[in-house]
Amino acid sequence: MISLLDRRVFGVYKMSSVLVRSARGFSETNKLQVAIQSDKTGNRKLINIFSSDKIKDLNIKIPYNTESTIPPIKCAAQASHIVSQGKHINDDDDLLTAEQRSIKRENLKTTQVDCPKFPTEKPPPTTKFPINENAEKALEPADKIRLKAELLKRIKDIARRKKSQLEDKVEGLRDEFTDKLVGIKEASAECVENVAEKQVKEKEKPSLILQAKEPSPPPKGDSGPPKSGSPPPKGGSPPAKGGPPPPKGPPPGTPPPQTKTTFGPLADEDRIFTNLYGRHDWRLKAAMKRGDWYKTKEIIEKGDMWIVNEIKTSGLRGRGGAGFPSGLKWSFMHKPPDGRPKFLLVNADEGEPGTCKDREIMRHDPHKLIEGCVIAGRGMGANTGFIYIRGEFYNEACNLQYAIIEAYKAGYLGKNACGSGFDFDLYVQRGAGAYVCGEETSLIESLEGKAGKPRNKPPFPADIGVFGCPSTVTNVETVAVAPTICRRGGKWFASFGRTRNSGTKLFNISGHVCNPCTFEEEMSMSTKELIERHAGGVIGGWDNLLAIIPGGSSTPCITKEDAETSIHDYDGLMKVRSSLGTGAMIVMNKDTDIIKAIARLASFYKHESCGQCTPCREGLHWVNMIMQRFVTGNAQIGEIDMLWELTKQIEGHTICALGDGAAWPPQGLIRHFRPLIEERIRKREADEQAAADAVAAERFPCQTVAPCPE
Repeated sequence: MISLLDRRVFGVYKMSSVLVRSARGFSETNKLQVAIQSDKTGNRKLINIFSSDKIKDLNIKIPYNTESTIPPIKCAAQASHIVSQGKHINDDDDLLTAEQRSIKRENLKTTQVDCPKFPTEKPPPTTKFPINENAEKALEPADKIRLKAELLKRIKDIARRKKSQLEDKVEGLRDEFTDKLVGIKEASAECVENVAEKQVKEKEKPSLILQAKEPSPPPKGDSGPPKSGSPPPKGGSPPAKGGPPPPKGPPPGTPPPQTKTTFGPLADEDRIFTNLYGRHDWRLKAAMKRGDWYKTKEIIEKGDMWIVNEIKTSGLRGRGGAGFPSGLKWSFMHKPPDGRPKFLLVNADEGEPGTCKDREIMRHDPHKLIEGCVIAGRGMGANTGFIYIRGEFYNEACNLQYAIIEAYKAGYLGKNACGSGFDFDLYVQRGAGAYVCGEETSLIESLEGKAGKPRNKPPFPADIGVFGCPSTVTNVETVAVAPTICRRGGKWFASFGRTRNSGTKLFNISGHVCNPCTFEEEMSMSTKELIERHAGGVIGGWDNLLAIIPGGSSTPCITKEDAETSIHDYDGLMKVRSSLGTGAMIVMNKDTDIIKAIARLASFYKHESCGQCTPCREGLHWVNMIMQRFVTGNAQIGEIDMLWELTKQIEGHTICALGDGAAWPPQGLIRHFRPLIEERIRKREADEQAAADAVAAERFPCQTVAPCPE
């Protein structure tokens, strides 16, 4: 109604006269509704007149022309007949001559239309539409403007009322929805309480053994003892509605909670890498005798979701340093197929100083890695794998390539791998020795034949990886333990170590120890116990220990006091403000110049930076310069704080983690050994002052003569 009453209506004053006269034939509750429409010729005409109870809200005061001789319209039928007579209500009506207008009025007088009968009772006079029958003049332009403004005001009032009604309705619906939501929450809380009460009652019940020893007689009227736990007979009544739902178990892939409090040492039957020291032959036949390639076909046939769920259940975290959950990372490859192939990339570019665990796997146990690639590829849906190996690992690359050829000849790789119907091809790609290519996106760039520089993320490799296809980059050790996890079960692997730190791991211990070694041990053992048990202790005894780098050169060092109490896993080392990293410990006793050792690491990272990020390229240059001054003591005390702020500006402001790994060793040095740096700087200042005084005394001996006594 609002949209139909536009400004074209308000210029037709004769129409107003017709409307007012026609209102006399209706009851008080009925008004006229007018719809105006423009035809193709531009003439506006009345197309419909009908009664409506809703139009009474208009309350419009409209005068009419008393000179008009048009008879009163008694009903809608007469009004529609008048409209059908032509254009007697038209804007061009004023252009007619007096004679033409009189002829048109006579035609209207003679034309009559039968009207429906109305109630004989005369409706009471309305006050909403007063009619000025004594008006002698037609509407003036000012009256038209006033009428238009009044109509617009009424229309706005109607729109406002409609809007308020809609808002009230929406508010009512919102309140109703809120009430229902509150009811649902209360019902769910009640169900939870019922489940808790049921669990408490079940705990209070006697054990099944006691019930078996002392069976209770059935109640009278029962045909026999109740069979609890058996399904109802076919066609029987369903369980009663409204009862509490059965408690849901953990989702698939959830590691079981750990109840152990003491960890290690690892038993020989629980070791995954059985040829870590190269005491046995590493070729296919000897590897199969040690359990490799056992039931691999059955594992592949169980499907990708089963493999990923087992990895999730095991709680395996990435062994390359980041510690990201491996099962979750592999599940990122489970996306709808889009025509692109998927790739598995094994990061064998082990360039972290002090780390050599992956090298031992490829040298002495290559078939364990190859079998892991097949199973990991099945879990991710990848049919092709690449092992990107460090260029300096020449012998390891030869052993790995020979083992791959053996696997192809035995039918474990290629078409129908292991006879499972799954196709998988594996290739070895040697790098050129760049440390930064150990980062996953740098590895992808190098594998594509480009310069090994990190990519911005996102997009992540799981979306756009090598050759623009979905890819997953994973560590050698992470892939190599997957077959044993699938064979022995994820729960078996999760039984080692603390929660979130489960499983076994390869550790390296180097530095000032009696027996540097690589070994496999259970997670969550103490740092001191690992050193004492496997490395023979610190040279000169535990009291001669100065510091330990617990997880490779990129992790902050910890002191002897922290090493005595720390748990050697992800969470334990985080409490002492360090990281597990790759698990490679570098032990330094008190004979070590720790400032020089950290300065050597700063020089290494400055040399290995790709130079793509400004904070890394420029910042590591200044870190190296300051650390070299600290070695000689040729610095100022204020440079210690400057170095700290500099490393904080590098940390977290680079594309890859090389900047973080380069910033953490100097931070650990300042955190634990700041007095040692200050002492060296003051000693250098004192030595320089003493040298200056000696030179002055030698050149000017008169200045050294004692003053005369007074």
